[in-house]
Amino acid sequence: MTAFTATPSKRALRPIEAIFAAGLIAAILDILNPIIIWGLKGVPAERILQTVASGLLGKAAFAGGMAAAALGLAAHTLIILGAATVYYLASRRLPVMNRWPWIAGPAFGFGFYFFMNYLVAPLSLATNKAPSGWFPVLNQMFCHLVLVGLTFSLIISRARRPGEPS
Repeated sequence: MTAFTATPSKRALRPIEAIFAAGLIAAILDILNPIIIWGLKGVPAERILQTVASGLLGKAAFAGGMAAAALGLAAHTLIILGAATVYYLASRRLPVMNRWPWIAGPAFGFGFYFFMNYLVAPLSLATNKAPSGWFPVLNQMFCHLVLVGLTFSLIISRARRPGEPS
């Protein structure tokens, strides 16, 4: 018997660990996407985060400097953590989500795309609403289905309450 195993152990995560891990990883991946894409066009990261904050502050976010950018990052992170919590709760009611994470995650992400772009954004103070044009729509779909939904499903499917079978 050797001191290490050839495959890493897949220990079960406590629900709160899974929600925070999935939410924070997805939030980072999801915000890096526009920061990189718009950064290639010369738009600074601060402006991207102010755009997120504009959902709460309207046009005033763009005059708010780093404070507005920090608010945008916090708002983005809280929204994604909220979505991760919803995913976790849904996966407990529908265990098939844990058995088929490669399907359930992107399906959740698809619904989250519509929720954010056709309910949250129109009700916000943001001046830019749902994406239009083939690249923005496909990029947003990629972000929601893969970077958010798939991240949620692959991490949250490992969550177990104490005493719950694997």
